[in-house]
Amino acid sequence: MGTFTVDADSTGSGRETWESFTDTWTDRMGDLYPLPEFSAATVEGFRGTMRSVTLEDTAVNEFQGSSSLSTRAVGTHEHDHIRLYVGLRGALTLEDPHDQGGDAHVPAGTYFMHHVVQENHFHSTPDSAIRIFIFPGDALRSLVSGRPRAGQADSPAAQVLMAHTTTVQRTVGHLGPAAAHASRNALLELARGLVLDHFDDREPAFTPALAQAARDLADARLADADLSPATVAAHLHVSLRTLQRAFARGEESFSTYIRRRRLEESAAALTARGARLTVSEAAARWHFTDSSHFIRAFRRQYGETPAHFARRQS
Repeated sequence: MGTFTVDADSTGSGRETWESFTDTWTDRMGDLYPLPEFSAATVEGFRGTMRSVTLEDTAVNEFQGSSSLSTRAVGTHEHDHIRLYVGLRGALTLEDPHDQGGDAHVPAGTYFMHHVVQENHFHSTPDSAIRIFIFPGDALRSLVSGRPRAGQADSPAAQVLMAHTTTVQRTVGHLGPAAAHASRNALLELARGLVLDHFDDREPAFTPALAQAARDLADARLADADLSPATVAAHLHVSLRTLQRAFARGEESFSTYIRRRRLEESAAALTARGARLTVSEAAARWHFTDSSHFIRAFRRQYGETPAHFARRQS
């Protein structure tokens, strides 16, 4: 169990940085998941971040970078695991997976999951980002063997899986054995839910992921007039009561979270360089009832009026 990261922005770029990642991978995960051989252009021109998280027999790998990845040789040894690719930016192409019948393209906002029995070539576009999940074959083989699954990464099940993954990436270094095992099992169950387009919203293990998915949705839609706990619950295909319950053990309700984040965004806009918003413009953009309501809410959060806050930050 653990995590390791190679960041070309911090350590340089090219062969030295790339080999630091592959050496660590081989040491920690090579027996379970050997790496293919990558092209010279990948090795020499690597710029970006590779981060891997391992939980027992399950791994999550995330690549974000300005350079492309491309395999040169893939080996002939047999595999028995499931891979899930989720495109975040740019695109990845898997060349002729054995169960696909043609290349599989994974652009941003989509996913592709299949049963891997032998390695296949792949390449990414420059300026791409992708998450690659590796699961043991016996956990999901019955759902995808001979039937690769592809779809949109904004489905409710996908968003909860991605939210759980982000939490795992952030906390894995602090998880004890029991918590790591539970996180691994939740990853598998949420991956199964992705295939079936359904997750069990009554399962307590998914509660933190559901709350995080709701926060992620809210953050992306703070300027939307119809943003509310009810609309987010509907988007995630859960009841409003279920969503509220997901926040019950936290420090703030979901409504409070939305209001706090809108106030944070308005504070940034009021003090931005260049064309700053007026108080009434900020109130309108983040959908407070009127300027008076906005001023009262702002004062509760920051201890002063928006106008005074803006002057003091000038």
